[in-house]
Formats: sequence, structure tokens, C-alpha cells
Amino acid sequence: MPGTTLATKRLRSFNHAGFATALALGLLLVQPAHAEHDPTTWYVKDYAALWAGTPGEDIDKILSHYAEMVTTHNADGSIDITPREAWLKEPMAEWLAEGWMTATLQTVETDQLNEGTAVFKAKWLDQYEDGSEEFSCGWYLANHLGGRWQFTGYTDIDCEAHSL
Repeated sequence: MPGTTLATKRLRSFNHAGFATALALGLLLVQPAHAEHDPTTWYVKDYAALWAGTPGEDIDKILSHYAEMVTTHNADGSIDITPREAWLKEPMAEWLAEGWMTATLQTVETDQLNEGTAVFKAKWLDQYEDGSEEFSCGWYLANHLGGRWQFTGYTDIDCEAHSL
């Protein structure tokens, strides 16, 4: 370029590189944070693993996977909206008193409805102190809130009726 100094060429080169870098960073920032975090992986590795270990001791970690309020869809058609602590702490205390120890995930089916909503159907094997076991199944609604997946809804489901 006639009349262009070396300093100007370097500045233009820097501006092009700086623009390219800024554009690349900008594209990364506008990508939804959860686009890289698969809801099934979150369910299996982050959530279900806590139930298979020591759920009575890990109650607060388990609760961190739930939104502040949990909507329960009951079999009679009614809906309960409950603070997450009351939704799980009281029932878990009862289960533990009855001899329940852990629940191991047997299968999970995930349907990601959109970037911020996923539903799960899960089958669990519940283990008791006396050595007995039983299956239980549930349907979960999760939303990507505050940069992470959180359960917002739940209902018990019949394992056989849902082919689980």
C-alpha cells in the first residue's frame, strides 16, 4: 500500500486479528451454556449417582438439582407446588426410617424438548436394609435455569405402563 507506514500495517493487522478474536469469543458467549451440557449426562452422572451412594447424607447435594419450588403432578389430576426442602427432606426421612437405603438408576429415557427443557422417564431399583428390593419409576421435568439444569416438576409413573 503506497504511503502506508509499517506501524499502520501492523495496526491494521492487529485490528483484523483482534476483530477475529473478539468475534470468536462473542460467538462462544452467545452459545447457550447448556448446549454443551447434555441433560442425560447431567441426570446420570450428577444426579442419579447421588442416590446410589449415601442419599441420606447427600440430601443437600440432591436438592441442589431441584429448583426452589417443585411442581408435583398427582395421579388424581391435582398439582402441588412445594419448596424443594419440604418436597424431599421429609419424605426421605420417612423412607430411611422404614429401612430404605439407596436407589440405583436402572434406565433413563430423555427427551430434550428444546434448548432449555428436558423430560426424563426413569426406573430405579430401591434397596432396603432387610435385603429386599423394589422398582419405582418417575417422570421428571427439568429446565436450564441459572446456567444449569434443575428439576421443576415430577410425577410417579407406572413402570410397566411406560415400558420401563
